[in-house]
Amino acid sequence: MTRSPLLLGLDAGGSGTKWTLVRAGQSVASGRTAPFTAALLGTPAGDAALAELGAALPGRPDAAHAGVPGLSAGSDRAAQVAAALAGTLRVDAAHLSLEGDLDLAYRSHLSPGAGVLLYAGTGSVAYHVGRAGEVVRAGGRGYRIGDDGAGFSLGRAALRVLTAAIDRGQEPDSPLAREVRAVTGGTDWDTLRSFTYGDPGASAVARLAPAVSRAAEAGDAEASHLIEEAAQSLAELARRVQEQAGPLPVTATGGALRSPLLAAALGRALPGVNVQQRDHAEAAARYAGAQFGG
Repeated sequence: MTRSPLLLGLDAGGSGTKWTLVRAGQSVASGRTAPFTAALLGTPAGDAALAELGAALPGRPDAAHAGVPGLSAGSDRAAQVAAALAGTLRVDAAHLSLEGDLDLAYRSHLSPGAGVLLYAGTGSVAYHVGRAGEVVRAGGRGYRIGDDGAGFSLGRAALRVLTAAIDRGQEPDSPLAREVRAVTGGTDWDTLRSFTYGDPGASAVARLAPAVSRAAEAGDAEASHLIEEAAQSLAELARRVQEQAGPLPVTATGGALRSPLLAAALGRALPGVNVQQRDHAEAAARYAGAQFGG
């Protein structure tokens, strides 16, 4: 009896890389490893992330599909990432396909032309893929330029509240301060500075987003205000795409929207939005099966 192929799906990102293995239509293993993006390829962090991913997988996949940030399908960089992944995963390069993480996310929730995908994870973007493959987007410019309303933005806003109190000679001791302290280990400037700038990129600060939600749930007025501001920023991204693509329905997803308070605030800011969570890594594995058999 022929054994069904083992299919791997990867949803890579700036906060972590999610992987899922599927066999015979069933998810058989999943996990999360270090962040990986196209920009990290060839760097010590990128090499370490690929090594961790290869060591984490319990089996050698027969085919794989990956969504990788900063990637355009068919580009030279995509070919370089594909070669690196094929070597790491020990998979035949002919059975490995890649696309940008946003294209994978859109594919996981919507068919071409069906709507606007509003994504809020570490960063934020509104994304529409038309029936002919044309793309309309707003946001997704990275934490140094934008990403308003998502995890990094919420974490940064919390740090600004606390450092403003420090600047006034006060010791932060609100519910928000206590929730941040539980993540950072302290709310003095030395500790906050080390936490914020100790690691490159946006992932450390984005870890504070759940602390903002917990503080808002505990009745912290400033945290509640930050949640409402984030929702307004996300809604504005969706409206920018609708202005170009038409009054399409909006589906919202991403780790930041696992907060019930942020999801509810988004519903007020953008009436009719459908907040929906799906496993993009599993969707990638199933897409690998559709392409390569299985």
